[in-house]
Amino acid sequence: MRNRSLQTILIRALGGTTAGVALLLSGPAPALPAQSVTGTYLEMEIQSGGQTQLMKLSLGPDRLRMDTGQDASFVSIGGDDGKMLIIQHGEKIYMEFTAEMMASLAAMMGQMPPDVEQEEDEDTTPPTFTRTGNTKQVGEWSAYEVRVEHPEQQGELTMWFSQDVDADVQAIAEQVMGSLSSLLDNPMLRGMGGMGGGAGVLDSMQRDIASLNMPDGFPVQVISNDGGMQSTNTLRAIDQRASFGPSTWAAPEGYQKMQMPMIRR
Repeated sequence: MRNRSLQTILIRALGGTTAGVALLLSGPAPALPAQSVTGTYLEMEIQSGGQTQLMKLSLGPDRLRMDTGQDASFVSIGGDDGKMLIIQHGEKIYMEFTAEMMASLAAMMGQMPPDVEQEEDEDTTPPTFTRTGNTKQVGEWSAYEVRVEHPEQQGELTMWFSQDVDADVQAIAEQVMGSLSSLLDNPMLRGMGGMGGGAGVLDSMQRDIASLNMPDGFPVQVISNDGGMQSTNTLRAIDQRASFGPSTWAAPEGYQKMQMPMIRR
């Protein structure tokens, strides 16, 4: 999502930092009916700028949850009763955006000029993948090195693939698309300078993925180096048959819900 997290975008759209927004605390997070869904769970370790962060991604039918370290979580649930949650664990608070609220925010932001310029069309030339012959152990998986090159690429990009991972890249990509479909098509994101796009964006992403001549196996590590700035993303865990209880898609018990009186519920 460009160079800013959705959480940051929402906070700025509401007029400042979490602490600076005129919000009212209401009751604790409500209990959800007991039901579970099956989906995919991934853990990624991200090392960049001397810092290490663990990202957890839970993907269910028409819903997703992303946990960034121990600080924040983002939840998107699709369907007629869809909503988004932004959870701040340090303050034990959360914000909930229902479909009606998102429509109101979209109307409000429709009066604001976009803060980014229209991007030019990107080169659609697919990247090339070249095996180097190097191998190493990445976590519990034996992996081989692949150099990735693209005409518009900046810096160097290296990926490590493993055939030991019992997972299908294409299946997970399709599941991500399904989980993101309602999020990308909601009116609030369409009001944020064209971040939305719904089915058109998803179809384009699926075509891009399908056109890639991906090496055999599953990517377990991605290393980028641009001007001496190195970033390493490493797969730590994956389960395509994970079971998620209702608590996965809700704020933890005892967290306070922040109401936004200026936005129609």
